Amino acid sequence: MKRVLLISTVVLLGSFVSAQDITAVTGLTKGKIEFNDFRKIDANNLNAAKVLLTKSDKISFESKETELTKICNCGRYIAAMTESKNGEIFYIPMNSNTLSVVNPSAKTATVFDIPNSKMDIKDQATYYARMTTTPDGYMYALNNIGSEFLKISSNGTIQNLGSVDELAIFAKSSGIETSVYGGDMIADAFGNVYVLTASANVFKINPNNLNTEYLGKIKGLPENFTVNAAAVEKDGSVLLGTSSLNHGFYTLNFSSLEAEFKADYNYPVYDMASANFLRQDALGEIASLDSNYSLYPTIVKNSQLNIVSKSNDNAALSISVWNLNNKQVYTNSVQVKSIGEFQVKLNGSLQPGIYVLKAVNQNGKEVINTKFTLVR
Repeated sequence: MKRVLLISTVVLLGSFVSAQDITAVTGLTKGKIEFNDFRKIDANNLNAAKVLLTKSDKISFESKETELTKICNCGRYIAAMTESKNGEIFYIPMNSNTLSVVNPSAKTATVFDIPNSKMDIKDQATYYARMTTTPDGYMYALNNIGSEFLKISSNGTIQNLGSVDELAIFAKSSGIETSVYGGDMIADAFGNVYVLTASANVFKINPNNLNTEYLGKIKGLPENFTVNAAAVEKDGSVLLGTSSLNHGFYTLNFSSLEAEFKADYNYPVYDMASANFLRQDALGEIASLDSNYSLYPTIVKNSQLNIVSKSNDNAALSISVWNLNNKQVYTNSVQVKSIGEFQVKLNGSLQPGIYVLKAVNQNGKEVINTKFTLVR
């Protein structure tokens, strides 16, 4: 681990107003992945930006033996970046096994080794390509093939949660290993993370148990558009950035996975982050409930329900599903250990229709009694 001091000058580009809520990694030449700077982009005027740190800024390395000053060693290829709750930039160069943490206000940085990293500079499948921050303040990073899913605390502690197998399975079935490479990750208000690959495939991952679901492919993007960056906007839509030639920003409706052109941009964008989360409105509705537990969604398309917990208490919930004739048609149990979502799979055992899900905790108290509609 090294402690480094960044000596840099803040550069302003264009008019810059107060809504500085998207952090981006950008370069100079579209079609290439070659880091040039970290910048803040105004969500209301995407061509207004404040540069935080560039590759030409000087860095003073502090150590017990000596002190060196050299050009920014941020890394030539950066496609995995996020921002912590306190505004620090966390990033991993693609072909590196170190995590860097930059404090843009204090102009200081720290570099951490990733323990037991299997990153192989000769194998792009092992490169780290995407990162995001969840509402609890933890950050997550995922390599290209999904064999290493890292959980990172704000103090730089790194835990390898294991492999997200669904990505490798999808790549094999598609016949194109790179179909799960690159892109970015975003998070929702319940702590789930979503992988948007460079080729526009979208996966949902529950970090509590690594359950992974393929959501579909983004529609409406032009030919040869690669999804290199994503950030949730205040209205719940997702801003997509790219390093592709002749393309700018697109807005994604995450419910429909339909994308629309939003703005031109002169620079390639390799990664983005924001302080916003998907499904923030849904969390607000759940927070107003008396119970610590609720059901999501209430329109079920894939025989999978989620028990949403807003408590860190460890609870064993007995689940039962009833039809409108008050006949019990399904039972299961769920161990809820923290704030977040916990899956209940109906396994295709029910016909489409309206049902009631009831959940009783280990003390015999009913904590959920909610109707849902199963559709095919």
